[in-house]
Amino acid sequence: MTGRHATTTGEAADEEGPLLESAVEVELPPGEQPAARCPYCDRPFPAERLRALHVGKRHPDAATASEREAYEAAYGTESDELFVYHLKVIAGIVVLVFTIAYTFAFVLM
Repeated sequence: MTGRHATTTGEAADEEGPLLESAVEVELPPGEQPAARCPYCDRPFPAERLRALHVGKRHPDAATASEREAYEAAYGTESDELFVYHLKVIAGIVVLVFTIAYTFAFVLM
């Protein structure tokens, strides 16, 4: 393999409107092998979890039952991680707002 991989994915229309067909070029560092590849478009992924998310999102009709189960598990994990990230962002914003308010109230007044 040359280290370069190009893939074209056709996207279907969704509730937000039609998605455009896009070509994704993935460049791997020389000598590096991906942890997983999509069995349908041969796109490389650095982790099996990312491949499962890709297959479930981009190839849902072609996915096998085990691939759909892997997608659901990876999606659940991803959702949990995203929820925790959102909580951290909200906590950071709250700390920032209170810091600015206390600074204004006690230092500048």
